[in-house]
Amino acid sequence: MIIHTASLTLNAHSEVHKLDRTLVGTPDYMGLAYFWGHDYKHSLRDATATQRRKIHNTWFDRGIDFMNQSEEGWNVIEKIIPNIKHR
Repeated sequence: MIIHTASLTLNAHSEVHKLDRTLVGTPDYMGLAYFWGHDYKHSLRDATATQRRKIHNTWFDRGIDFMNQSEEGWNVIEKIIPNIKHR
């Protein structure tokens, strides 16, 4: 199922975002809530929900720490978001 968040009311978007925060670190994460640490902040905040979900799920599957940056974490980001500026 695809939810187009642009069509949600402000209240509905807030509630879905709140729910997604509880799903960080699980395979059910939807791609709305922030899940990364400060060092990734500027690189990931403009990522699409699909890109966020792919990065989250790859990190989750590989056991990559969400909060502390790592070479492996950056490699995943670079693979999913072409031409990303970071580091």
